[in-house]
Amino acid sequence: MDVRGILNATSFFNVVLDAEQLDTLAASARVVHFGKRDVLVRERELGASMFVLVDGKVTVSVHSPAGEKTIATLTPGEVVGEMSLFTGERRSATVTAAGRVAAIEITKDALKPILAGAPALVDRFAALVEQRHAELVSRNHEARRAISVGMGRTEIAARMSAFYSG
Repeated sequence: MDVRGILNATSFFNVVLDAEQLDTLAASARVVHFGKRDVLVRERELGASMFVLVDGKVTVSVHSPAGEKTIATLTPGEVVGEMSLFTGERRSATVTAAGRVAAIEITKDALKPILAGAPALVDRFAALVEQRHAELVSRNHEARRAISVGMGRTEIAARMSAFYSG
């Protein structure tokens, strides 16, 4: 699997990272596989990684008083878990494989040297995270209540700086 090529084709990374940074990230990323109903991320758990979906579909669900509520279905090229990777926040939703899924996992350890070498990237990633959550919320009214991050770009950037400085 061409991890570098996939990351380069993923708008979440190709609009922020230059070629050298993409090379560095690709070298530290790993390909992971999930079977049907495997959980990639679980709501309320701590996490320090994100996934770029390469093959298959995942469902995004949140716990509500009435039980689990599916708020989105994501497909290859989309990302999940970015808020936890960038800020250290608890997972805001559960992401479950709808069938066989291949993904690229990006960890805090993989991203840390890139951010250390180019601190201005924090603001660019914060803007992307803010935009991504706005798009997800606009897709589904239920998502608005369930996963609204309640933070703007400035607060996301501040949390990223704090999370990656430790």
